[in-house]
Amino acid sequence: MENEMNNWENIWHQQKANNLDIDILSKQLNRLEKITKFQKLLFLSVSIFAVYSMFTHLSLSSYNILSFILLLIGFLIILVPLFRNSVSASNANTNLFIEQQIEYLRKKMLLIKVNVMVFIILFILALNIAFLGAFNELAGFYSVLLHFSTIILFIVLFVARNMGIKNHERELLPLINALENIKKEK
Repeated sequence: MENEMNNWENIWHQQKANNLDIDILSKQLNRLEKITKFQKLLFLSVSIFAVYSMFTHLSLSSYNILSFILLLIGFLIILVPLFRNSVSASNANTNLFIEQQIEYLRKKMLLIKVNVMVFIILFILALNIAFLGAFNELAGFYSVLLHFSTIILFIVLFVARNMGIKNHERELLPLINALENIKKEK
């Protein structure tokens, strides 16, 4: 009996170790969920503040109304997928839970790649339209300077978005791969 136990122990030690630690994976997923909740709260509060400020402090010129509508659409393009993309933890089926987590992480990557880019474009467009309405009487040099500043702002936001994509890929791709490996093992 002891010899058989030693054989089983030797076989156990010779097996290839699995690099996946479920505790680490669940901690990463929980940390990601906390970050997502913070993003939802932050972006929602910024959206409400911006809409309130524009509504109470800007005139009702056609330029400002168009800027307001574009900015509101931009905020909705971010907020709706941010709030719709969630995972139900009440699933009893492990495979379904893993598939939902993978889909959730892929949608999270798509959000920053596509939706944030559309938001940036709408934001810069709304800003330019608001500048047209607000500074109609400015000399050509100042008008060009204001619009040039929005081009610089676009470049800064585009670079920040690309950095965010790289950070998301660095964090999310290993999680997706780990979850897909778990799914394959089942």
